[in-house]
Amino acid sequence: MIIIFDKKQDCSGCTACQSICPTQAITMKTDEEGFLYPEIDPEICVDCGLCRKVCPLQNEVDVQDRFAEPLVYALKHKSDNVRMTSASGGAYTAISDYALNTSCTLYGVEFSEDFTVQHNGTTSEEGRNKFKGSKYVKSNLGDVFKQVREELVNNRGVLFTGTPCEVAGLRKYLEVAKVKTDKLTLNDIICHGAPSALLWKQYLSFIQKKSKLKSYTFRSKEMSWQGYNVKAEFEDGKSKINTSDVMIYVNIFGSDLALRPSCYNCKFTNLYRISDIMIGDFWGIEKSLPELDDDKGVSLIFVNTSKGQVVFEEIKDKIDFVQSNTKDCLQPNLQQPTKCPTNRDQFWSDYQKFGFDYIAKKYAGYGFKGRLKKVIIILLKKLGLFELIRKALRRK
Repeated sequence: MIIIFDKKQDCSGCTACQSICPTQAITMKTDEEGFLYPEIDPEICVDCGLCRKVCPLQNEVDVQDRFAEPLVYALKHKSDNVRMTSASGGAYTAISDYALNTSCTLYGVEFSEDFTVQHNGTTSEEGRNKFKGSKYVKSNLGDVFKQVREELVNNRGVLFTGTPCEVAGLRKYLEVAKVKTDKLTLNDIICHGAPSALLWKQYLSFIQKKSKLKSYTFRSKEMSWQGYNVKAEFEDGKSKINTSDVMIYVNIFGSDLALRPSCYNCKFTNLYRISDIMIGDFWGIEKSLPELDDDKGVSLIFVNTSKGQVVFEEIKDKIDFVQSNTKDCLQPNLQQPTKCPTNRDQFWSDYQKFGFDYIAKKYAGYGFKGRLKKVIIILLKKLGLFELIRKALRRK
């Protein structure tokens, strides 16, 4: 029987292997950390080898018309309302509006009714709006790759948005399946890593003890565009922004302790994307192009292929943009994968032994010590001492 991967670091959970299997011998199973991995049923596996052939981590992903260097732009949607409801500058809204106007089906990441993070397809603006905004959880792709294949076989256009490994998996799957992709546009994001859906589920239970969630935003702009500004609205009418309980999950994400093992060895954290267009936050815009920075969000966009260039030309009337370069927009996950923390194993051991409440206090700043630390940091910033102390500690 075929073994798809040798160790967990070699699987991104993209579902390409499950989608290509001719006998449906592969199912995605959740491990103890909450990540999905392919499992083969030996009774119906025919050892065809397609599962290994289609894996984007084991094989080169061909992008035939990729430019030698991406075209780089800083971008702001002309509508302030669009930007205020977007994670950064509204690039995705402009791109997806064009796709909808050309009768494409959009595939992106949404919150389900119970706030599960999942990929879905839509042909409506209402459905697209669910895809807007950052969602720092590993998405459940389900059978979306097969849905995209069916759309393309039936000569319908598709805009697919996902992490680089998901985009690479879809591109490789369609290549091996010999499906024409002239009507497919691939849009990836700058990805720091994909955190555990299990911890997200545990977190949702934790913050909904008194009232169910009504809405949730990782990047609310009520306070600032910069950083995480987590807003949770509840059915009892209450809302919270950046409170210690609401910040638990994003603090775990920021610690890098709960990312998928493959994220620490990601082969797509570079400037040579496997998408037609890449979007993200233009961090550092206040230094390189300060005239664009109004704290409402600026998108970074890479145009990687001639197909991506066509899309960019078509959205120019919806955006304000300035051409930039890879030097001014460079950020860590465009250079190398996120580093695996030395205490990752201890983190998961603590979770398995003591549960979510324990790791919330030990690793995510929840509880009295966490709140005290936050108050001290705020006070030091007001006194202008925070950066001085941080620099001094770094020199030690």
